[in-house]
Amino acid sequence: MTLNKLMNKEDMRKFLALDKKDQTYLREKFPDLDKLCAVEETDAYTYMAVSVFDRWLGAEDSIKYLSDVSEEEQQSRDSKFVKFAKQLIENTEVLNFTFKGRWSSAKPQFRKFRSDTAKASYLMCAQHNVDSSHFYKLVLPELEAVYFESWDDTNVFYLRNPTHADKIEKWANECGLYRLNR
Repeated sequence: MTLNKLMNKEDMRKFLALDKKDQTYLREKFPDLDKLCAVEETDAYTYMAVSVFDRWLGAEDSIKYLSDVSEEEQQSRDSKFVKFAKQLIENTEVLNFTFKGRWSSAKPQFRKFRSDTAKASYLMCAQHNVDSSHFYKLVLPELEAVYFESWDDTNVFYLRNPTHADKIEKWANECGLYRLNR
């Protein structure tokens, strides 16, 4: 591979792994990420969601608001999350994470974005009718929060320190989203 091709390949990457010291610090700051990704219970976090809906939908409302959503309506809903993503990018550090290693020995690998453009691109809403492997997942160190894209026009935060919930709610409200608690 020529140097030019290698450089172009590097430019295409959205992420850069953090150094070993930062990896260790963030693994301690954000325990049980594997459980959160598997949607398993952990007492290490407080749950909070942000949604286009102002309440949890029951069975009847789910059919009414989530079935046969027009393209225009879905774009309107998605635009609120894109606007919210911009708020996060502008106001706090945003890091991606993945897992490295095999099975039970896998450890979170934290990565920063190469640019604000890469952040904005990564935080675009996934296409509908795709599996959750296409959803974004982030840690927000300053807010002591883990943030997941999720289903049904509702995204999820897991907070290590619930006092940051009000700040997140303020940004969500400014974008037309609502805070939902369990």
